[in-house]
Amino acid sequence: MIQKLKPAWVEHMRRFRASVALILALAAMGTNACERSLEGTWKSDAKKSMDYNAAKSNLPSNTTEFLSGLLGHLTMKFADGVLDQTAPDTELTIASKKYPFKGFHEHVPYSVLFCNSSTIVWKVKLSVAPEEETTTFNFVDADTAWVYMGSADPKLPDIHAREYFTRSH
Repeated sequence: MIQKLKPAWVEHMRRFRASVALILALAAMGTNACERSLEGTWKSDAKKSMDYNAAKSNLPSNTTEFLSGLLGHLTMKFADGVLDQTAPDTELTIASKKYPFKGFHEHVPYSVLFCNSSTIVWKVKLSVAPEEETTTFNFVDADTAWVYMGSADPKLPDIHAREYFTRSH
């Protein structure tokens, strides 16, 4: 009796595995079809960022001074799985003293890890970082997004700040 059931059971498991594989493939296709996109050129928006941060974050005055000089310079261009990230040389003020800030340009691959109607999480390995980092774009609308500038590292202060980016077409 057991011998007669075995071939039917094997066939049932084969069909079950094939169904699971199909469901997983369809789910993977669905995660790649996202209504949001990183494609295009995104520019840091200093005014929008600092307006939000002045109203809602925990910024000490010297940090406000520093961020006011830092934000608004970064440009990120996403195209065909490659991130071109550029920041020009500039001066930053720290404790009322000016310091040179060396700009940079990175041309590196990126990949999207997660996407839904309001966020895209992407990862990239930059030369200044010891390992890959993830960034979450939180969309306000199709061409405006923000990133959280806080930290989960207990050694760093969590300032609860945002940097806004605007996409140009």
